[in-house]
Amino acid sequence: MADYKIRAAARRAERDANIPKEYLVDLSKVGIDPLPLEELPLPAHRLAPHKPEPTKHYKDEDVTGVARTLLSIEDQAITEAPLEKLVRLLASGELSSVRATEAYLRRAVLAHQLTNCCTDFFSDLALKRAAECDAYLKEKGRTMGPLHGVPVSLKDQFHIAGTNCTMGYVGWIGKVSKEHSVITECILRAGGVPYVRTNVPQTLMRCETHNAIFGRTVNGFNRSFTSGGSSGGEGALVGMHGSPLGLGTDIGGSVRVPSAFNGLWGMRPSMHRIPYEGSANSMLGQESVSSVIGPLTHSLEGVVTFMRAVLGERPWEMDPILVPMPFNEEAYQLKDLQMMKASSSRPSSLEEEDKGEGEGKVKLCFAIEWNDGLVHPHPPILRALRETKEKLQAAGHTMIDWKPYDHGRALDIIDRIYAADGGEDVKRAALEGEEPLMFNLMQNGSERPHLSTYESWQLNKEKSQYRKEYLDHWQSTVNQTGTGRPVDAIIAPVSNWASCPHDTNDNVSYTTQWNLLDRPCVVFPVGFVDPEKDPKVPMEGEAFQVLPGGLDQEYWDRYDPERWAGLPICLQVVGKRLQDEELLGIARVIKEAGASFK
Repeated sequence: MADYKIRAAARRAERDANIPKEYLVDLSKVGIDPLPLEELPLPAHRLAPHKPEPTKHYKDEDVTGVARTLLSIEDQAITEAPLEKLVRLLASGELSSVRATEAYLRRAVLAHQLTNCCTDFFSDLALKRAAECDAYLKEKGRTMGPLHGVPVSLKDQFHIAGTNCTMGYVGWIGKVSKEHSVITECILRAGGVPYVRTNVPQTLMRCETHNAIFGRTVNGFNRSFTSGGSSGGEGALVGMHGSPLGLGTDIGGSVRVPSAFNGLWGMRPSMHRIPYEGSANSMLGQESVSSVIGPLTHSLEGVVTFMRAVLGERPWEMDPILVPMPFNEEAYQLKDLQMMKASSSRPSSLEEEDKGEGEGKVKLCFAIEWNDGLVHPHPPILRALRETKEKLQAAGHTMIDWKPYDHGRALDIIDRIYAADGGEDVKRAALEGEEPLMFNLMQNGSERPHLSTYESWQLNKEKSQYRKEYLDHWQSTVNQTGTGRPVDAIIAPVSNWASCPHDTNDNVSYTTQWNLLDRPCVVFPVGFVDPEKDPKVPMEGEAFQVLPGGLDQEYWDRYDPERWAGLPICLQVVGKRLQDEELLGIARVIKEAGASFK
């Protein structure tokens, strides 16, 4: 066994030793096999023989219902409460933070046994913190903050002082964090209780979650399918109700894809709203397209609670690149849209606004992105788009078709941004632990060029030009909407599929598009794959040929309704840059129209 494998095994053993033994369950009682540890090394790029998915390792099995057999009714009730209800129970003292933390630790351990989602368990730290929250409420008669006593899970990028954050790299094992990340500090100031950290892919630059230390994270809805990445540990944990609020990061879809593949609400905020200072990351210093921190949770209200809580801590006083923008309550109530005038007369549909804080009253125009011109979405995604359109139309909103503007060009630009250093950053990080590189978005089977400073400047000029052209394209819809405004938001797929077998999730065009443009996005759950409603049918029209090797047809042909059955279906709604609160208000309109089942 190579030295990196020995170090990785020791780090796993350290994690496992911190799992309270009384929380472990015997999965054989419910006929579930423990997850295997796959042989290393894995292939380093997409041209290596890593297909088909290794079914000898993982069965097609849904384990999301196991908790109903193995956990107490009280633990189930606590852990299945949406975040906003949990916040109310904790703030009133009806539920103690210690009791809530115990329940979530127990369910997190079960979720981990079933999906391999966690890298660290902080039971002692968490229970001590929870006791402090309870004592504060009792003594002061008020909460510590908007997340008072709430257990919060953290992706393995966020430092907790005195602990080891590896970010999936063997070379980072044993490095003890000297201080909290700013986002950790914000969560603590808001009253939160960090209790676990979750798994990531090596390099972070992959929509699958696997590394040499902790192995592969699987999807609780089907263990032979991926939970997504790079926040796939968070996606699996929250999807299994092992966390009420998970924090992930997104530079190309890494919050949205795990949210979608696990049936969750999630958000990619605009850049420079949520503090990234002091967090671990790949390619630190690359600022052409910045990674952002976003939440994964079971309700829209949970997303809003997170945004209010973090922005309420004035994070721009701790992170120098943030825009000093508190949470805009009027924008969330869509009052900016109600007052907006595109002509001398206010549209009649807006005249009766301002009642009930604007809840669902403003007439909106949504655009539906049926495809991105690169990859056709699978039948379940297309059904979700049709049903969402019908429900919004029934609620009185206008719907138009979105015409993707040169999305292949966007994918090419962001791909070159990701690989601008020729992969040097991730190569050095892997070399530090003497581990081989796994497949990632910078590895395509050939050596990527290391751009010069001048070449990087030209690439940024391309990005800026494309952003301007796309903005003009968006604004030009003003003549189609009937509201006197350009389209208010786009409803689009998060991925071309509801999830997929391990090691095959290598298309990110539906998410990276909005990272390049820095558009905030909210993921919302629509339903589940149903073979009767979502049969396998021929592709409508010709396959797109923008991607090489006939990939559009290949992705379409992989769909098997019986194998995909029961997987969650989610979509994303895309808004305007730095208007995150407005987008959350628009997401509320979607929810109130009945387009989301949560």
